Amino acid sequence: MLGGKASLKETAFANNKNDIYLGADQTITIDQNYTDVVTVGCANAKDGRQITTSADGQDKLDLISNNVDANGKTYVVAYDEAGNYRYLAERTGYTVTPVNATAATADGPLSKLDQIAKDTEVTLTANTAPEGKEFSGWKFEKVTASGLQEVDIQVEENSENPGTGTFTMPDDDLIVTAEYQDIIIDPGTGDDDHGGDIAAGVVIGGIVVVGAYEVGTGLYRITQMDDAAMPANRIALAELMWERAGKPEPETMTDENLYSDLSAEDTDAQKAARWAVEQELMKEDDSVEGELKFHPAFPVSKLRVCLTWENARQKGLFDQNTEA
Repeated sequence: MLGGKASLKETAFANNKNDIYLGADQTITIDQNYTDVVTVGCANAKDGRQITTSADGQDKLDLISNNVDANGKTYVVAYDEAGNYRYLAERTGYTVTPVNATAATADGPLSKLDQIAKDTEVTLTANTAPEGKEFSGWKFEKVTASGLQEVDIQVEENSENPGTGTFTMPDDDLIVTAEYQDIIIDPGTGDDDHGGDIAAGVVIGGIVVVGAYEVGTGLYRITQMDDAAMPANRIALAELMWERAGKPEPETMTDENLYSDLSAEDTDAQKAARWAVEQELMKEDDSVEGELKFHPAFPVSKLRVCLTWENARQKGLFDQNTEA
């Protein structure tokens, strides 16, 4: 940089160690519409250096410091407490920027100002899905000098609360995006498919008597005895049936046919889903080549739960002495 001041507007950078270098008395103002990745180097970084005074649009700008301290630890370009400009500061940890979601640690919600240590457990909560869509997973990107790079980070999903999960913080600044997909109506568990003859036993004068049917199938007694809630989504239903059947091992489950929308680490959920599909109680989604989905968060009505439960009982999958 020449002179004491400069303005960055539409410059393109490539193959530079430092896109911007600020000497002891130099400052730079970045146009509010400039949102590219810029690497920054500063003289006397340990003193802290203001990078920009422009507030508008700066939350979209990625400024990455190339300065390191005596121990080789990088500095970070961050916000001040008011969040209205960026400055160079010593790095104490790494940042998480959630998109369509919130992030928190045991100490509380995270903001864009917070730096957290490597190996910290972070909890993610996706925002409510748009109408007609359902939560499908998380995308992780780390911030690098060359731009955003997608990375594979294991999330421990909460099967009872889809869209919520935890991960262990790596030594990178992250952007974490909650992703959604169109809801696919599964004819094998949709409320418009009432199972033919099974449904006939619970319709009286055109009125579906769900409460009586719960008792008739033994499902009401099971949920009350186990202090369990009536399943509200597909994975909860699959797990309840699988557990009542004695947690049998699926016959066709392999590492290659795990459901991509269930955590590979949640073996119980994977087994329950695979078993339910094998027994033709529920269906899987193979519409995308090379990928199997179970749609665990897809809601199921109380009637659908009762009908599927009765189907399993008539197949002899439960102990008849305890399910009568």
